[in-house]
Amino acid sequence: SGINAEYGGDEESGPRYVFTEGVVRAVEEDVIPELCYLNSQNLTIYNSFLLDRQCLEAMESVSPDCRGFKCELAHYFLNNGAQIFMDFFNAESYKDGLKVIHKELSAAFKELKMCTCGREFFKAVFKCAPYYHANALFALVGNDEDWIVAYGKVARNVDLRSFSRFFDRLMGGLCADSSQGMCLDSIFNGAEELLDMVLTTVEDYEAYDDGDKKFRKSQEKRCDALFGPIQAWNKDEMYLDWDDGESFWELLFNKTGAVTNEFYCEKRCRKTRGPMYPCCMRRMMEDEKMFDNVVRVIESVYQVVPAISYDFQWDGFYELDSYFRREYPEEELERIMAWTVPDQIRDAFMRTVHGAKYCAGKTVKCSK
Repeated sequence: SGINAEYGGDEESGPRYVFTEGVVRAVEEDVIPELCYLNSQNLTIYNSFLLDRQCLEAMESVSPDCRGFKCELAHYFLNNGAQIFMDFFNAESYKDGLKVIHKELSAAFKELKMCTCGREFFKAVFKCAPYYHANALFALVGNDEDWIVAYGKVARNVDLRSFSRFFDRLMGGLCADSSQGMCLDSIFNGAEELLDMVLTTVEDYEAYDDGDKKFRKSQEKRCDALFGPIQAWNKDEMYLDWDDGESFWELLFNKTGAVTNEFYCEKRCRKTRGPMYPCCMRRMMEDEKMFDNVVRVIESVYQVVPAISYDFQWDGFYELDSYFRREYPEEELERIMAWTVPDQIRDAFMRTVHGAKYCAGKTVKCSK
């Protein structure tokens, strides 16, 4: 399995999990030397696997205090990865599993300085990603030249710059101060309360499903369960069909928006929803620029899809393959290149991810 259990003198604390000797040797002899000691001056095609020169130069361009981030990341994985993995899979309940994720993510954010050095590191990664050509990429696709070309085609035409901006703003939101420490902590604390509601709903669902109309109505009024939001989803009986294209996404987000509206806006329960709506998360959801970047990424993905087709090739000077032209005539390509995310889909999506904002009457009070 790649992981061993080690027992110390205190049996009550349980075993300490570590990677097997083979994994440790691979990380210490291969990964750590590359991430910790290689630089753009001594890197060659023969002594590097994960990194290429462009990515290494991008990572060296971060602030001096953050240049060791990738090395610290490798050591953190080696020292903590096995324990984190086993703690999660040995969790006795879903809530315990969520607590493990919360604990370890929060610890990693602090120890690795994710809110400063981590953000700089990922900016460097996204900057070099379109031209990534390290040996690891060739090994991943079995040296298949078609996959190598496809990667370059997609990575250089999808708007990774906007994705980088979105990711950085998301990280900034997660790192914002809150009464729990970081916003990340406040969100996870709210998620734990939400999980309690999910588990209560699962436990009582059979009785709800077997009950008469009056009983089900009473259950849908509960604030400690999710029968109301379930009914909000089922109220619209329209069938979701992936082949409907934009209509599918609009209908899907309308249904999920109805669920979050019922969850946050129902008068009886509105005062209890604060823990699931921390103020730092509200500020993050109100960041229009973050979602503008998401829209640009989606539009760029939509526009590059035809180029992934096997028939996308040039037969001669300015002559596209005839089979490709049959599938994508000029008018269709013009439509695809002019396509933008419809306003109604974006609005329905925002009503899903920021349902508390759209309550009629009094808004939900966020928790500090």
